[in-house]
Amino acid sequence: MTKDLPNRYTDGNMHPADALASVRDQIAELKKVEANLRQEILNDPSIRKGDLYVAEVMTSEQNRICQKKIKELIGDVGKVKKPTDVTFVRLFKVGEPK
Repeated sequence: MTKDLPNRYTDGNMHPADALASVRDQIAELKKVEANLRQEILNDPSIRKGDLYVAEVMTSEQNRICQKKIKELIGDVGKVKKPTDVTFVRLFKVGEPK
């Protein structure tokens, strides 16, 4: 499916920063479409079998850390935090303040 998405970067005539912004916009739109489709499938079991795929809804138990409980048990959570370097690319339109 992604091969059909418009991205002029692959054709060589879009700057990488512009292409990255374009891809992020497309991802944001696709996430909205995904959320709507997911909700439809959850709401209506009769539409879970398609022509190519079957949607199986499953529930599983997961163990997650409760921040509130950690604070109650050890107090300052800073004691267990570890500094980590994170690299990210922030995009902004040319001419906008940084």
